[in-house]
Amino acid sequence: MKTYPFYTLLLIILMGCSDPARIAGFDSEKWQKDKKGCLGERSTMVNDFESVRRELYGLPESDVKDILGKPDAEQLMRRGQRVFIYYFEPGSHCNERNKLSNANRAEVRFNALNKVSEITYLRPIPASR
Repeated sequence: MKTYPFYTLLLIILMGCSDPARIAGFDSEKWQKDKKGCLGERSTMVNDFESVRRELYGLPESDVKDILGKPDAEQLMRRGQRVFIYYFEPGSHCNERNKLSNANRAEVRFNALNKVSEITYLRPIPASR
């Protein structure tokens, strides 16, 4: 008698019960409520984002979505790479739905293994004083 389907179902149930990924010191809920940065809340979180940016490296896509939410935009690159775009401030993207704007943003690049390999900014973030 094969019990593989039972163990497979049990594994799926256990995986679904895990808590979403979080990073201490970063208010994921506040970040995610400000869709596309259009409410201006994310602009107050720039230094918070910078302080946890290094902790995002190597995380899988699902964890990044738990922490930062659904990306504001996404770009597909060659060799299986993708880039998630998260805006820090309001811009023309708030009114024009499917267009990128020049508003400051973070670009989270995933490698072919769906792990964060690089995080860049459209415009460098000024050092906090």
